[in-house]
Amino acid sequence: MAVDRTERLLNLILCLLGAQRAVPRTLLRSAVPSYADAPSDDAFERMFERDKEELRGMGVPVETVLSREGEVEGYRIDAGDYAMPEISFTAEELSVLGLAAHAWTDAAVSTPARSALRKVEAVVGSRGELPGGFWRAGSPIRGEAELPVLWASIRTRQIVEFDYVALGEDGPSTREVHPWATVRWKGAWYLAGWSPQRGDKRVYRLSRIVGAVRPLHSQFDPVDPGDVRDLVASLAAPEPDQVAVVRLPVGRGDSLRERGRILPDGLIELPYRTGDHLLSEVLTSGGSIVEPAELRAAARAELERVVHRHAEIRDA
Repeated sequence: MAVDRTERLLNLILCLLGAQRAVPRTLLRSAVPSYADAPSDDAFERMFERDKEELRGMGVPVETVLSREGEVEGYRIDAGDYAMPEISFTAEELSVLGLAAHAWTDAAVSTPARSALRKVEAVVGSRGELPGGFWRAGSPIRGEAELPVLWASIRTRQIVEFDYVALGEDGPSTREVHPWATVRWKGAWYLAGWSPQRGDKRVYRLSRIVGAVRPLHSQFDPVDPGDVRDLVASLAAPEPDQVAVVRLPVGRGDSLRERGRILPDGLIELPYRTGDHLLSEVLTSGGSIVEPAELRAAARAELERVVHRHAEIRDA
């Protein structure tokens, strides 16, 4: 009889957790029912690799044990690493943890944050709720979804390319970059690196990246970039020279509120340099532009474009 995935994962945990020594793959195949039913060695290998990575993604410390010669002897789960110590949270404390996990909607940390919260709730035996079901969620703005790709490329020194709209340009152009580091500065994410096209250091604001970051096959030599934050501060876009007035819904647009000034009527006064980025942030937060008139008109045109696009999809 077929065993479902959850039961298979549980059987694998029990097999690795109760073993005195590392369990070799051959023994795992005979001990875990679904593995024994695999039609071929390749099918077993694929199934086991998926299960192993899924357990690790869930926070289960599946350890690969190597021999002195560097060969894989087997796998184990250390009971001390796997067991969660006794913890206790009040309903209010659980609510704060829930709020923190809910706010991390960034692609890089959303899944681990929510997984950690579910484990805490399972151990404590209750779930925290905010009064009235009030949740505040931070939404990643354009470009931030590319952070995991950039971090992987930085770690492996892999050259990347992407389409980028520079300040003052009407459309995107392709940039090839040796990525050094990412920095969050003044509420925005920046990539610092070397531009072979320019032959110099460059800084790129992630919100100006159009489409996906594309890792190339070639690598760059290791370099010491120095103080990357100073580099970003010196090369990032100039200070804002315009002011907009926006209306934000309750519980949304926290980063905008931090940068702006709250007016007596509850509106937010925000300095900005270029309207496209501010427009993206305000609309993503569910807000609206009050002033200036040209930026309000641009927001209306963008919303009408979205409505028109949805109508096309519905009628297709």
